[in-house]
Amino acid sequence: MRTIRVMFARTFGRLWPSPTTFLAVAGFLALSGGFFTVALMRGDGGTTPVAALWAVSAVPFLPVLAALLTMRLLADERASGRIELLLTAPVLERDVVLGKYLGALAMTGGALALYLFVPLFVLPFCAPSLRATLSFWAFLPATLALLLQSVLWCALGLLASACYRHAAAAAFASLILMLALPHAAFRAATAWLPVLRARVASMPLESHIVDLATGLVPLATLAFYGVLTCFALFAAAKAVAAVRLRGRAGRVPRLSTGLVTLLAFVFACLVVAVAIRLQISFELPLGAGAAQTSARTRQILAETHGDVHVTCFLPRKAPEFRAVARLLRGLEATARSVAGTRLSVDYVDPRWELGRSVALVRHGAEEGTLVFRRGGRKVSVPVRELFSGATNGVVSVGVQGVFSGESACASALLQLTLPAQRGVVYWTVGHGETAYDSYDPVYGMSGIAREMMRDGYELRKLDLAASPAVPSDCAAVVVAGAREPFSRIESARLGGWMREGGRLLVLATPGPNAGAGALLADLGVKVLPYTVVSPRTQTGSDIVARDFSDHPVMRPLAGGTAVFSAPVPLAAGPAAQTEGTSFTELVRSDASSWGESEPDVRPWLRDATSEPAGPLALAVALERGGGVAKEVALRPSRLVVLGDAAFVSNGARTLRANANGDIFLNALAWLAGLDALTAPRAPGNAVETGMDRGGWMRFGLFAAVGLPGCVLLLGSFVFLRRRRDA
Repeated sequence: MRTIRVMFARTFGRLWPSPTTFLAVAGFLALSGGFFTVALMRGDGGTTPVAALWAVSAVPFLPVLAALLTMRLLADERASGRIELLLTAPVLERDVVLGKYLGALAMTGGALALYLFVPLFVLPFCAPSLRATLSFWAFLPATLALLLQSVLWCALGLLASACYRHAAAAAFASLILMLALPHAAFRAATAWLPVLRARVASMPLESHIVDLATGLVPLATLAFYGVLTCFALFAAAKAVAAVRLRGRAGRVPRLSTGLVTLLAFVFACLVVAVAIRLQISFELPLGAGAAQTSARTRQILAETHGDVHVTCFLPRKAPEFRAVARLLRGLEATARSVAGTRLSVDYVDPRWELGRSVALVRHGAEEGTLVFRRGGRKVSVPVRELFSGATNGVVSVGVQGVFSGESACASALLQLTLPAQRGVVYWTVGHGETAYDSYDPVYGMSGIAREMMRDGYELRKLDLAASPAVPSDCAAVVVAGAREPFSRIESARLGGWMREGGRLLVLATPGPNAGAGALLADLGVKVLPYTVVSPRTQTGSDIVARDFSDHPVMRPLAGGTAVFSAPVPLAAGPAAQTEGTSFTELVRSDASSWGESEPDVRPWLRDATSEPAGPLALAVALERGGGVAKEVALRPSRLVVLGDAAFVSNGARTLRANANGDIFLNALAWLAGLDALTAPRAPGNAVETGMDRGGWMRFGLFAAVGLPGCVLLLGSFVFLRRRRDA
């Protein structure tokens, strides 16, 4: 032990003041901090924890750091001949290797501690909304996961250093072992084995970190890093022993040393294979369950009565199984906490439970589905629709669909309790509207249409020029970004239907006469001829709005964020002042915004004499006849106007965290008279930074430049001081 302590102190004492160490640590912090900023931007609005994003961002650069820290530990000793001198003393090769290894590992742990400074101290100041979730204990599993990888990388780096006389060659060999070889093996295996492509969707070194950071601890992962680390240290000790044997023993001792090393490698591979075969894992309690589900899901579970049975008809080896199982466990915990429905879950593996699988198929279920049953009613949800961004069973980042799994399950529960159809929503066509069946990744609206159908709405197209009137089964009419003006006949038909208690949802386009602009003016909503701009932006052309009203549409979304792309301001018209009419500004821009009359001319400068100053209304609701007594059978007319034609397009809903989809669906529920079902759909563990473009730039600047710069300044000070003392 004394030899290990002496070697550790010597190694650490040589490493920390070294210019190479400061450069390596600064580079690691710069690259990891930059990748963390990008990952957090893409994960904004997703359910992947910040700790997992932080840890995954460091995975590609941790091997490089370990290689640079370990490349000189034994290579320089061999090149200078000090290793032979050291081995003349009565010391064990094992103690020499362990002492140097622990010194390098301690230095790597120090670099990770500096990297931990970014999410624990910098991020809370840039994103105050995340402060409650940014604690040391929340990042402890992710930190331990990175340390677990560091244990292996430092051991491999030391092994390479023990085999080469030149530090550069040792570093190159280390990178081959840590980066090139694993990635090449993964690419080759997935290219030649289609079965492996179906089971392993991402690089295992990254999925290991995400699993451990989110509380899932597989025995195979621990065995992989632990056993290979022991082998690397054993091989490094044997490489040092070969130096001692050089010139003092014949070929037989050296061959036996090589054979023992080879057998140790085979044994390590067998142990890892057995651990993978056993598939044993346990999950740490990191806050999963009721606290992670959305308010909408809790509301539905609380208002659903009776027994609901869920069957997961999915192979246990499927990549999505772990995420689905975790989702269902959360729903079970939520159901118990809200004391509503009694939810029970069971799992049927079609590979092993053939009898139950045949029974499910006979009743119409398909493999890869969740089957919800309540009484005699049944709803099936395909697993492929649950997590549109799933990666190796872990929900990926940055897309609106990352929490669609919980939303789909909640919609399935809702369909079990409500009538088969909640109403027909008619989507106007013929005026340049965006179609609900358009799958364009930027401009289409297939995503919001899928959410509407999950909620039980039936979608149909409506051509007002060909239809004599709005159909009688219509719950609401949607005008999604119509560019061409409605004809007088079309406006008259839609206006007459509105006066009889109709419900209309309009995504407005610029221009008071574009689309349904003339009809909106008659109903009491004016579309002003400006484009709202503001310094509070994410991309430079959009508006980040957080000023929500207390209207039933917006009340459940208090504290959320809406993103409008080049919105038009809205105002109350003369018809909104009539008796029995209520006009509400649902969403308003911030005080620094204004209505720009020439949005194509940059830079934007407000003309105080002709351009209105903020706050301006970006979404409004109008109700006429809502104050009539209940005993009078008169249905009030309702209107909601959103000042952005692309408010719920596929591209807008994938842009950071926003409540756009919730606002649209809440407005639709309010129009259809379903006020009680307007709770937000975002789960409790959704990442919402609330940062605009300025906030992201400040955070990225410090994470990728500020902290590494401080490390370089400290390194320069230490280097100059040591040079002066010398």
